[in-house]
Amino acid sequence: MEGNFNIKRLWIEKDQNHKRAWQDLLYRSGINLEENVEYTVGLYDGDRLIGTGSIAGNVLKCIAIDREYTGGRAINLLTSHLMDVVFERGNDGCYIYTKPSASKSFEYLGFKEIARVPNELVFMEKAVFGFSKFLEDLKKKRIEGSSIAGIVMNANPFTKGHLHLVETAAEENDVVHLFVLSEDASIFPAEDRYNLVKKGVSHIENVYVHRTGNYMVSMATFPSYFLKETADVTKIHATLDAIIFKKYIAPTLSITRRYVGEEPYSISTNIYNQSMAEVFEGNPQLVVIPRKKAGDSVISASRVRKLLAEGNLEEIKSLVPDTTYEYLLSPKGEMIRNKLTKRSEFYGKIGD
Repeated sequence: MEGNFNIKRLWIEKDQNHKRAWQDLLYRSGINLEENVEYTVGLYDGDRLIGTGSIAGNVLKCIAIDREYTGGRAINLLTSHLMDVVFERGNDGCYIYTKPSASKSFEYLGFKEIARVPNELVFMEKAVFGFSKFLEDLKKKRIEGSSIAGIVMNANPFTKGHLHLVETAAEENDVVHLFVLSEDASIFPAEDRYNLVKKGVSHIENVYVHRTGNYMVSMATFPSYFLKETADVTKIHATLDAIIFKKYIAPTLSITRRYVGEEPYSISTNIYNQSMAEVFEGNPQLVVIPRKKAGDSVISASRVRKLLAEGNLEEIKSLVPDTTYEYLLSPKGEMIRNKLTKRSEFYGKIGD
């Protein structure tokens, strides 16, 4: 169905009428509500909202078209507008997660498939320098060795628990390729996390630190809006991550083992580790390391953030390397402490 189309910004965080119309269209399209977006538009036929789409960073999200308008130019107009915004903001790539049944529509718009979880989702990109260039650059960093390990971490922030995992892998292998998540979806900025990891492991000669780029993502930006309500989002996310790692990252760097820390108190981490083991099937080998403890409790980044929010810097000393502690005392660290404290106060009031 063709119409007199125009695109308008939807202020879903401020305008209740916009938000209701947006929610109704998503609901009619079988898409779950996901508010982790920073820019949303509506596609109108005259005064009628017939399409919507959003952006979170460089990822397109929550794209929906009224059933009467599918198969026409509506999806092209909407997606083209969102892509233009992503590139105008200085990104060199645009990414989307979509249902397998919708992937062809995005192929027509120039998107290329990176990986898929069968019957669940397809991860696609349209980029100036895409996944093939990322792998090409990664291949230049390959180091020869008889046993080569890989680690992926967020390090929000880098703790002695992370360091223990890296040191264990370094002792048991000739080479360790350590990836730090590049996306800015954490309380500690991506560049600062990368630098903290690099400084924290600088004394270990056989460890090489890399950025993940756009190809290994955290749960913070992973989509759930089009997945079935019964779907285990953590498992699907872990499966996608494992497929990309097994199929592309590991062969490029000749990685034969991936190291992870166990998490006795986290169901989601255990699901993640199990999913990786299922996908890897022993190639690469998944090595699960017991978490390092301080006192009776395991060391975790979440524990450090909680202590930061409470202003308890003294207790943090035993949980993080000196390089991380110095950062926490710096002006940047003070800004993060203040942010965590305000967030803790806000949620505390809500809970009372």
